[in-house]
Amino acid sequence: METIDQVVPQPLSAWDQADFALGNGIGRVLLYGQPGTGKTYYAMNYKLNGKPAYRLVCTEEMTDADLIGMWRPTNVNGERGLTFVEGVAIQAWRTGGRLVVDEINRVNGDIESRLMSLIDTYASSSWQHPETGEVITPHPDFSVVATMNGEPDDLGRAIQDRLVVQLEINEPHPDGIAALPQYLQDMALSFGSRTGKDRYSLRNFVEFHAIYTKTDNIHHSAQVCLPRIAEQLIDTVMLAKVEA
Repeated sequence: METIDQVVPQPLSAWDQADFALGNGIGRVLLYGQPGTGKTYYAMNYKLNGKPAYRLVCTEEMTDADLIGMWRPTNVNGERGLTFVEGVAIQAWRTGGRLVVDEINRVNGDIESRLMSLIDTYASSSWQHPETGEVITPHPDFSVVATMNGEPDDLGRAIQDRLVVQLEINEPHPDGIAALPQYLQDMALSFGSRTGKDRYSLRNFVEFHAIYTKTDNIHHSAQVCLPRIAEQLIDTVMLAKVEA
């Protein structure tokens, strides 16, 4: 058995820490930090263990219907009635999927207590179906990944307490960088990891690549998508063409 003295600590990036936590059964994670780094995409696609992901976008206008579900009219063979359609949180509970709570800092006060009960531990959570009376509890594989562009202190203490792993994401996901052409990768990583006015989101580089590929107009593509670094970008592209 490996002892503490034998372990050589290897620092993990925030993305690697997320992989480690979610891949080993820690199902309550908060990803926060700069926008455009791939937090939501990661939450929707990584370490799902074959389970589906359900996205909940928080707004000030959201209601119980977004989380739990709502009654909807039905018309079966001319007979009108009502049936209860489950919301994304209950669907994630049932399937053992992942509830991705996007922009969790925007949840309104009326829904905050409901959200807390939905992302709580398995032993503390249950819900009774209003139509069938079925008592539903979270599947053992159920997980929650919340995302936000602010700081954890923007959240209420009770929500923070439920999101055990809190990771600051301030650089683009490696797979997002790797999906770009090689000549763009270093620049996208550099500018995508900055703060303030010097920063450009990974999305800007993705859109630049798309429009440049479509039009073959480097000058217009750079001016539209990455205007503050257009000259530097054009030089980088031209150099890559020469070296090719």
